[in-house]
Amino acid sequence: MKYIPKKEKINYYAGLCGQNMVYSLIGGSFFNYFLTDIALFPAIVVSVLLIVMKVWDGVNDPIVGSYIDKHTFKNGEKLRPFLKYTPLPVGIFTVLMFVVFSTDDNLLWLRVSYFIIMYICWDLCYTLQDVSVWGITSSVSPDSQERDSFVQWARTIGSCVFGALSAGIPMVLEMIANATGGSMALLTLVFAIIFGLGGAMLSYRCSFAQERVKVVKAQQQATLRESFSLLFKNKMLLLVTIANILGSLGFGANLVTYFFKYEIPADFLGQNSIIGALGLTTIYSAITGLPGFIGMIFADKLKKWCRGYVNALIMMQAANVVVRVIAYFIGFEGNNLWFALALIGLGCIPLGASSIAQTSVFCDSIDYMEWKTGKRTEGITFSMQTMFTKISSGITAGLAALALHLLDYKAIEGASVYIGTQSAAFDKWIWPLVILTPAAASLLYIIPLLFIRYTPAQRQKVESELAARRAAQQNTETK
Repeated sequence: MKYIPKKEKINYYAGLCGQNMVYSLIGGSFFNYFLTDIALFPAIVVSVLLIVMKVWDGVNDPIVGSYIDKHTFKNGEKLRPFLKYTPLPVGIFTVLMFVVFSTDDNLLWLRVSYFIIMYICWDLCYTLQDVSVWGITSSVSPDSQERDSFVQWARTIGSCVFGALSAGIPMVLEMIANATGGSMALLTLVFAIIFGLGGAMLSYRCSFAQERVKVVKAQQQATLRESFSLLFKNKMLLLVTIANILGSLGFGANLVTYFFKYEIPADFLGQNSIIGALGLTTIYSAITGLPGFIGMIFADKLKKWCRGYVNALIMMQAANVVVRVIAYFIGFEGNNLWFALALIGLGCIPLGASSIAQTSVFCDSIDYMEWKTGKRTEGITFSMQTMFTKISSGITAGLAALALHLLDYKAIEGASVYIGTQSAAFDKWIWPLVILTPAAASLLYIIPLLFIRYTPAQRQKVESELAARRAAQQNTETK
């Protein structure tokens, strides 16, 4: 039996596109570049800001999730109302966060204070929305196969939009600035209005998704303490979360723009090219990222070949380790760079399905906890997803900025030639940091997954027993 009509899927996927339009401005490496080279914050300040703020943001996400779990609106829903009321404030604070009102070093304390306030306001609104956006995927259908398909397309579409825009926006921004001589700060604000506020308004359409697995009073957590106790009983959830935090140590991806700007000749793509470091970063993202969409399309096949998504995740990370080590030894001199990037792109084919696999494992963990404890934990579970996303991105971005500081990086604008303008340490270490830190992170990522024991047979048993319980409960309520 199919529960989710086509129109509902289209509306949800459209809203998801809008949400990823917003996050493409903040979740990619461009955010680092904006802070260091457009807002002109010192690298060490950026490092401290991103690590401390995003780790704190991540830690408070379970508090938001537990609030969602123990609260039900009068209409019996616990997620959809948040999808209706959060888009506008998300859009407004996204725009305000990209306002650069000064680059004066004497006003650094005021600039940093303004950024912190805007980021905290944005994060609270975005967390409420993001937990609800992904939490509702576990409730749109009681059938796990239909839910897996829904999640697969949601992750694929969302990742496509995020990947295309997080790579494309900086390139277009830079090309317009180079062609017109316009201010990067002003153009960034214009793009924030278009994609931040515009994307947030589009994300309202996620509220068209329906909650079909209703929470009854017996399944609702009574206290914050109970929500957290259930969280720490969810072994699958905790192990995947630890894996993602370890995976965040691969901060080299956030250094790609700096590598292109200071190590690759300006005429690499030809004389008089208006494509600079941000444009080369987009090309890098296309070569290494687009193959991942193949993995998304065949995610279900990967699950069957590997006998479950956990084994598939292990295989994906192992492939990433192998190709990156080989790419490092190929090097980046001359045309070798193209061969190295193509090899990394090949390894990204299976890696593209990782977000689908993780979301499916999270949904399985919710069913498992309901089967084991009688409680459903969509809020606390998917707040963990947003938590590790924020903590991971904060650690990744913060470590990248810290690495720049340790390499004695100094932002340089308006030079005709950038090669040779950075320190000897920068020139020596930027390539291994870009290529090998993600490989080391993938290796660490695998370790917690080796302790997950949830077979396809156990999954089927949990689903069938839950279906029987829900049917019995429905019969009791009708009598």
